[in-house]
Amino acid sequence: MNRLTLAVAGGRKTQSIVDHCRAAPKERQILVLTYTQNNQRELSSRLARYRPLQAQVEVMGWFSFLLGHWVRPFLPMRWPGRRLRGLNFEGDPGMFTIGEKRFLDDDGRAYKRHLAQLALETHQASMGAVLNRLSRIYDEVHVDEVQDLNGYDLEVLAELLDSPMDIHLVGDVRQALIQTNVRDPKNKQYKGTSIKTWFDGHAQRKTLEIADASVTWRSNQLIADFADSIFDASWGFSKTVSENSIVTGHDGLFALAPKDVDEYMARFDPLCLRHSVASAKGLDLPFMNFAVAKGLSRDRVLIGPTGGIIDFLTKGKPMGELASCSLYVAVTRARFSVAFVADDPSRLGLPVWMP
Repeated sequence: MNRLTLAVAGGRKTQSIVDHCRAAPKERQILVLTYTQNNQRELSSRLARYRPLQAQVEVMGWFSFLLGHWVRPFLPMRWPGRRLRGLNFEGDPGMFTIGEKRFLDDDGRAYKRHLAQLALETHQASMGAVLNRLSRIYDEVHVDEVQDLNGYDLEVLAELLDSPMDIHLVGDVRQALIQTNVRDPKNKQYKGTSIKTWFDGHAQRKTLEIADASVTWRSNQLIADFADSIFDASWGFSKTVSENSIVTGHDGLFALAPKDVDEYMARFDPLCLRHSVASAKGLDLPFMNFAVAKGLSRDRVLIGPTGGIIDFLTKGKPMGELASCSLYVAVTRARFSVAFVADDPSRLGLPVWMP
């Protein structure tokens, strides 16, 4: 049975794939897919600790999967005589270009913007040969961070769910910050957190079984409770339960003034996060953007907040979907503490840290 596990941040989504691969019998052929290069490296690194595995396990990026298993072997069945020469990552043939020029540049490279649609059309032209070939190579396919898929990539995923292979998906809709193709208008009603509706539809059609995992092994309960509060009850998310009971003496949520940042950095060495370069311009810190930090774990996090985050903290003003997901990702990188920098930290309603 195809299954999807929707787990909270720190819910060991990636580790669950690694553990499954470790336990799989030697005759199993397993393909593990994920979108970002960071996650590919993380998966490969974790699996390498346990090699040699009994099962045959291959880690691959989503675009490499589409190119290598969908397009390259069967492109001549879509356009006789054409051979795939690679991927054009930045090129843009335009939304309304038709025919071969919509999908392939003059050098025979596939445009990344329309790659998933090309994969689907090649599959259709092959009369099902794409999935027949895949199911002979692999017994099961795992997709990590599945909430990153959008547009025609969801159409490809739907084909996988109807295949003879066992499909195992893991993700967290609250971390829907990155998309495989932000300009793809296909399935736009399922972008971001709305991908949950797409999952529910396949569950109703009995092609997918969904399980929720609400335990985090990363953030302590104080941070987990705050992360839950970012999304009000109307979202329907379950309460997060933390298994991190370690007490360090500096635990939970804090606010601090800009003048105390240097001392805070020296004492706690936090991961410094902000929404973008437009945020926290007055702070000279080694910032990383929220979205880039997805997948990281650190003991402590320091956040240069946006105006929207300040309004949420001081007034309880709801944020938009993307802003809510961004803040959720930021605070849940931390195991023990999260600190917000503000000119008047006492306004934030959090314990104020001072040297």
